Amino acid sequence: MRGMRADRGFTMTELMVALAIIGVLAAIAIPTYLGFVSSTRAAQAVADIQAVRAAVYLYYGDVGRWPNESPAGFVPKGVSQNLPKNFAFSNKWYTIDYDNWIGLQRQGKAPNGTTTAIGISVVSRDPKFLLRIQNLIKGAKFSKISRTKYTLEVATVNGF
Repeated sequence: MRGMRADRGFTMTELMVALAIIGVLAAIAIPTYLGFVSSTRAAQAVADIQAVRAAVYLYYGDVGRWPNESPAGFVPKGVSQNLPKNFAFSNKWYTIDYDNWIGLQRQGKAPNGTTTAIGISVVSRDPKFLLRIQNLIKGAKFSKISRTKYTLEVATVNGF
């Protein structure tokens, strides 16, 4: 019975083939997963922008004027009661920025030549992430203000 091989484990060739298959599957699965995660974050950013947009419109309807400018990551004064509970203007991947550029528009100093007077911006260091957001927002003016900031137009100086 010397000619029979004792089955004690896998051969090196079998292990290499198994590792190669796992490597190919990982090379396909990991980028797909990361793209899915990025798309999900972009969809959340769009939902956040739309929530702020609705809250700002409600404020305008209640008060008769737009909220004052607020720094990036901070809720404009008087708008928080119209936002979902525990709504955050900032997280690890992006920051929401409410922009009231009416004064700048009147002075002719609007950022990047935009016609936007009231806008909701998303700020991120990832330009690809911002492009994903732009691709999700259809039927609205969404302008590139800088490499890290894109703005959804809510109103111009001439109105909605």
